Amino acid sequence: MAKKLEKAVFPRDIKNEWKPLYKKKNYPNIIGLSLDWLVIFGSAYLTIYTGNLLLYIISIILIGSRMRAFDNLMHEACHFSLFTSKFYNKWIACIFVAFPIFTSYTAYCDSHFQHHRNLWDEENDPDTKRYRIVGLDKPQEDTRKFIKNHIVKVLFLFHVPKYILGTVSANLYNKDIPKTELWTRNILWLGIIVTFIIFDFWMYLILFWFIPMLTTFQIIRYWAEMAEHSGLNNDTELTASRNTFGMPWTIFLFHPHHDNYHLVHHLFPAIPHYNLKKAHTILMKNEKYREAHHCIGFFKTTLPGFYSVVKDICTPNHKSKEGEL
Repeated sequence: MAKKLEKAVFPRDIKNEWKPLYKKKNYPNIIGLSLDWLVIFGSAYLTIYTGNLLLYIISIILIGSRMRAFDNLMHEACHFSLFTSKFYNKWIACIFVAFPIFTSYTAYCDSHFQHHRNLWDEENDPDTKRYRIVGLDKPQEDTRKFIKNHIVKVLFLFHVPKYILGTVSANLYNKDIPKTELWTRNILWLGIIVTFIIFDFWMYLILFWFIPMLTTFQIIRYWAEMAEHSGLNNDTELTASRNTFGMPWTIFLFHPHHDNYHLVHHLFPAIPHYNLKKAHTILMKNEKYREAHHCIGFFKTTLPGFYSVVKDICTPNHKSKEGEL
């Protein structure tokens, strides 16, 4: 039997406040996407120019984080919130966001719509299935075991083969992907590879794209997705997702484009990411929302009285939380 979460209900006065937040604009994502690519090209250029190994390590961390930013902008496009034009919403997302990280626009949208319709339904929610496979569908009983399996092993990339297999099966061999999308992606990547070979830049493509894609991006993606719902297999919308707060640099690396307001997004998926913070501020007037899962810090809380993401995942839901945001 399909699982349906109890809907969150809010007073009319709060609803009236967030109505303007549904309005979509083009410029926030034009700026955001441009800055993401600027970080990628800028960090690669500085590393090549200086030849500094430490700077290379920093650059692949930054590039991996911008690949996660592309994940999140693809997520915006899926909800038709990247650009106001449906054509640009899809094709700018495909060419500048999805295809560079080998994501299919159509496959992503199909999977994500199922996730929203069937959150925590073990049969119909693709994300729940992935959580169950890696053992993150329930609160973790042993913190040390959790750290070993989901922090240390991930840091050493033990999970990457499964992630690659999942990406290949979902995005490269999916029969539901339109031919126009497949051909555009293949031509784009063929053009990129041939160009880099002709101009003898092929090593830079490996060093500054494929290496971060297979290393830092996979670590950041795993931990960021873990923060969204892990251990929250509950019966209500308000307790099935979490918001994550922390230092600006951790939000930049792990939750670009306001991905840290994940609970707000699940409550109101049509609100564009650049308005989620405002929506959160409005929702904080509601007592039940204030009691939801709001974490500060990822590994360790940066504010006494509040759980970090790791502590929240490792705490059974029936136990009271240390604080409320």
